[in-house]
Amino acid sequence: MNTYDLIKKTKEPIAFILSRYITTDLGVIRSLKKKNIPTIVLNPNNKSLPCFSRYYRGITCPYAKNDEEKYVDFLINLGEKLNNKGVLLPVGDIELSVIFKNKSKLQKYYAFPPVDFDIVEKLLNKRRFYETIDKLNIPRPETYILRSESELEKISKDIVYPCILKPVYSDYFRSDFKTKLFMVKSKEELIKKYEISALKNHEVIIQEIIPGGVRNHYGFDAYYDRNCEPNGSIMYRRIRELPHDFGNGCFIESIWESELEEIITGLVKKIGYHGIIDAEFKIDPRDNEYKIIEVNPRCWMQNSLTTRCGINFPYMAYMDAIGKDFEKQVFNGKHVKWVFFPEDIFSSFIYFKKKELSIKQWINSFKGEKEYAIFSWDDPIPFCVLIVAIYKNYIRT
Repeated sequence: MNTYDLIKKTKEPIAFILSRYITTDLGVIRSLKKKNIPTIVLNPNNKSLPCFSRYYRGITCPYAKNDEEKYVDFLINLGEKLNNKGVLLPVGDIELSVIFKNKSKLQKYYAFPPVDFDIVEKLLNKRRFYETIDKLNIPRPETYILRSESELEKISKDIVYPCILKPVYSDYFRSDFKTKLFMVKSKEELIKKYEISALKNHEVIIQEIIPGGVRNHYGFDAYYDRNCEPNGSIMYRRIRELPHDFGNGCFIESIWESELEEIITGLVKKIGYHGIIDAEFKIDPRDNEYKIIEVNPRCWMQNSLTTRCGINFPYMAYMDAIGKDFEKQVFNGKHVKWVFFPEDIFSSFIYFKKKELSIKQWINSFKGEKEYAIFSWDDPIPFCVLIVAIYKNYIRT
């Protein structure tokens, strides 16, 4: 049965995952499968790793970042084929922004949470985000918002180097420069990187680097209901990351730190947000405060960790969107480590070279219960395909 035949025969609302990244997609696919939710991935790349999952059903779609109008038209045409309103589950900022910007066109065919684009934009747009948390006196890194080029000269004299220059919209910046930010070590380099960013029409901000290593990075995840109360809260701490310093966690562990929930709940209530939250913090050794780095209003790359710990965020988002009650989910207290093996191996070699990690410490880090980003006993093919791809790439080099 092809996917369009499945759509015609499915009477339940279908969850459509707006594909972005392999671990995110797989985590959401598998989380929804645990609840027997009919799921289809809208994927611009029909040869990506999640396509090899036994649970994968997909439709090739346009790239949202390349042609927003074409992407929205595709969603409308797809919506016209549905027996019931579908549920859109974006896992990337661009797709999230596009569907909420075009909510009035899409809500005839898809169920949306009662949140408008302006609220989502307060989290996606880094300038508006930092302006919002400043009004709430939420601790953050020292941050300079560039409102005009003339401000750059003064800021370049005030900021402590090295510092970072980061975009207001991360996904478009990463697409252009293959990195999510620039680290700069001097006034001259700061001005140069600003000019490079401006040439590509990127609005940027300048921010201090909070001291401390990878283990100073923390995350908070929750699903906020219609009363802006958290349903299912969990925290995690990074153990290793890739790239080093400003990358993504490739080895993290679940923890509990109630202060993080208090901070984010205050923010959510102030702006009236409803839905999934993934917040990033770094604890500052200078004053022992948690400083907020960013908040993502969507699923994230390590989302399968939370499902393993008893909190199924994609399921909650689906049930809430279609107006059905779902059982309150609570962190089961398990200390689980989430591992993305290929990236963790590359990351660990760098730590070895820097003498920041020994072989014994690396082996000991794997003790305890683990959730693997790609490998799953009941869905092993994606991991096998990944290993073959890595081997072929190694042979070619």
